[in-house]
Amino acid sequence: IDNIPIKLNAAAILREGALYQRKMEQDLKRTENLLQGARDPSEFLEWQKQMREKDLEEQLAEIECRRLQGKLSYEEAVLAHQNVIQQNKKKAELIREEKAELMHQYAEKRLQEQKEMRELVEQVVEGHKNAKQAKIKLQKYKQQIVQEVCEENRELLQQALEEEEEKLKKRYELIQQIRFIESLPTVRHKVVDLTETGGHGLICEMSIVELRERLALLREAQKAAEEERREQIIHEKQAKEQLLLDKLDQISLFRAQLGRAAALKQEEKKIKSQCRDRHMKDERILNLQKKVAEKTMERKKQADLL
Repeated sequence: IDNIPIKLNAAAILREGALYQRKMEQDLKRTENLLQGARDPSEFLEWQKQMREKDLEEQLAEIECRRLQGKLSYEEAVLAHQNVIQQNKKKAELIREEKAELMHQYAEKRLQEQKEMRELVEQVVEGHKNAKQAKIKLQKYKQQIVQEVCEENRELLQQALEEEEEKLKKRYELIQQIRFIESLPTVRHKVVDLTETGGHGLICEMSIVELRERLALLREAQKAAEEERREQIIHEKQAKEQLLLDKLDQISLFRAQLGRAAALKQEEKKIKSQCRDRHMKDERILNLQKKVAEKTMERKKQADLL
């Protein structure tokens, strides 16, 4: 989609205007150098263009070679993987046979172990009967110890409660005394004169009336400063708008030049497409393509066998 109107903000306009300004200064400097006797760099640019085309052809050929080498490596890796699968199948057969033999031996061993375990269980059951009587005696001894500890803890808890009740009683009496003192009435009467100072002995002391006058003067000065600042902001805004309009005119001129640059870029794309057609005729690429085709056929045959 071409020629879409784009709304630019102030930052974008200034940024694009600065870019075009630098380009214009570079063009003026190059023109001044030519007027002062400098050589025209067109021949060098033409040679540089040819060298770039040659480098581009070599780069495209190298990229195609790498791509084909990667594909060839992939085919070889798939063949190697298929060979490994065949070897693993043979190993799996051997392992299954060995596993069946081991399972047979394991079953015989388990039968012998179960027989020995039954004999061992009978011996353990006889030992458990004797251990049960000793366990009952130990449990009775533990219950006696727990009962004695509970009686001792109950006496200590009763003593701690009595001490805590005594402390709370003393604290309640003290709070009642404080509340009685605070409830006594106090009489305070003082007449305030707004024209008198505080009497602290300072040079800068002022009465409330003087403070109000000083505050009114400060508010008027602040209002005047705000009005002046507001006018300054308006002037700055108008100057900025005019600067943006000038930048927009400059941007429109340079965008017209970008159209011609787009035509040059289209020509460069045509050169790249021609280079792609050339590098397909490279002998290295043809050899690699042949090898890749052979490996692909071999891999498909191996896959059918699997």
